[in-house]
Amino acid sequence: MQETTVEAAAPPTRDDPARPPPLPLPLQLGRRGARSTFALLWLSETAFDLGTTLVSFAVGVWIFSRTGSAQDYSFSVLAAALAAMLVTPFAGALADRHDRRWVVLSCDIAAIACTFAIVMALLSGRLGVGALYVYAAVAAAAGALRRPSIRVAVSLFVPKDRFAQAGGLTGISRALVQIGAPAAAGFLMARTGGLQGVMATQLCLLLAAAALVFAALTRAGAQVRGGQRASGGDSVRDASLWRSASTSFAGALAYLREQPLMRALLGYGALVQCLMVLATAMVTPLVLSTHSSGVLGLVMSVGIVGGLLGSILVATARLRHGLMQWVLACDALQCAAVLVAGCVTTPALWCAAAFVCLFCGSTSVACSHALWMRKAPAGRQGSVFALIAASNMLVMCVVLLAGGWLADAVLEPALRQGGSLADTAVGVWFGTGPGRGIGLLFFATGAAGLALTVFALFHRRLRRLEALVPDGGES
Repeated sequence: MQETTVEAAAPPTRDDPARPPPLPLPLQLGRRGARSTFALLWLSETAFDLGTTLVSFAVGVWIFSRTGSAQDYSFSVLAAALAAMLVTPFAGALADRHDRRWVVLSCDIAAIACTFAIVMALLSGRLGVGALYVYAAVAAAAGALRRPSIRVAVSLFVPKDRFAQAGGLTGISRALVQIGAPAAAGFLMARTGGLQGVMATQLCLLLAAAALVFAALTRAGAQVRGGQRASGGDSVRDASLWRSASTSFAGALAYLREQPLMRALLGYGALVQCLMVLATAMVTPLVLSTHSSGVLGLVMSVGIVGGLLGSILVATARLRHGLMQWVLACDALQCAAVLVAGCVTTPALWCAAAFVCLFCGSTSVACSHALWMRKAPAGRQGSVFALIAASNMLVMCVVLLAGGWLADAVLEPALRQGGSLADTAVGVWFGTGPGRGIGLLFFATGAAGLALTVFALFHRRLRRLEALVPDGGES
């Protein structure tokens, strides 16, 4: 009897044929449970992104209205980008080795505390530009730390054939936020006389985001939350955060060494990101060089609508296969649109190029994210996602620093009347005068991106990446 009792109490093993294997997480949660859990996480991310976009717009307006310096505003953008880039190695360690529920909640609490401090400084009349730089950095760091944990959680309970659909839904919410947030921020600033109303709204949105994500990860279960044990079997709390970050970063690099095609995808994505950031960062001076701010608003609005429709396409099409082909084809069209935008000078054609560029860009991003979620191994997903985010942030910082200098100091002077390129074939083709140097930059950027994507399309192994690289968890 004793032997029977002990045997019955033994934990199930994989080698025990009498015990069925555990169900996959999507089946454990159930279809309805997985949908409701994703809905809570989606709403949490939407609330967080809406608050971040509101504050980013309002802080830029506040700084420029107080100082009259575009450089002071650019410093706030750069502070946010650098802070996000520096914390991403820790984001991977936290996502892979700690309870994701408490990781995300801690980030939200830090953002709430900083927002509350800014509100109090506003009420006391002691807010300075330096404090807003610090706030922008802390808010960006909190977002960078929480995002990999949410992405890993989603990849664990959403079925693999729905990853692209999940990315499309996220793209829809972000596009809607980009459309509505600037108008909402302007309305709040006009009604409240400044930054106070925007910060108070941000405080409410952060509280809602924290409550929603805590509820979602609590109901998802321990396997989705993670953090019980490290891969070696020791408690993850015994390791320092710095050591965990180093180990996680090394694990992400090891995975890329093991899978050269995924390494190629990371490099390809970083190069395309570099080209696209350079183009999108320069669209404002390109249009404003010869047209009014109203034309710029029209071009950007049409582009955002294109991005929204691209996300809706991915969310409703339920793409299961051929994701890499979708990425490459959309990137080729996106680069072609940037190339055309550099050659033309009419608002209608700029609107058409912006629509195609953001439509294809949002589709490509959603499919690329789905590929990484499907292929990255479960134990390293947070680290891999953090490494991708770090590479994108590094690209953005370099482009923001170099793109403006290249346009203002090199290309624009070269295509002025009497400039070094004015009487050459380049000057004849692109014309001379304000904005033509930036147009040449757009053309060169689009041409380089198009050549890169065409090369990738003809690279047989990269084109077949989805079939050649095993899914996460497969041998």
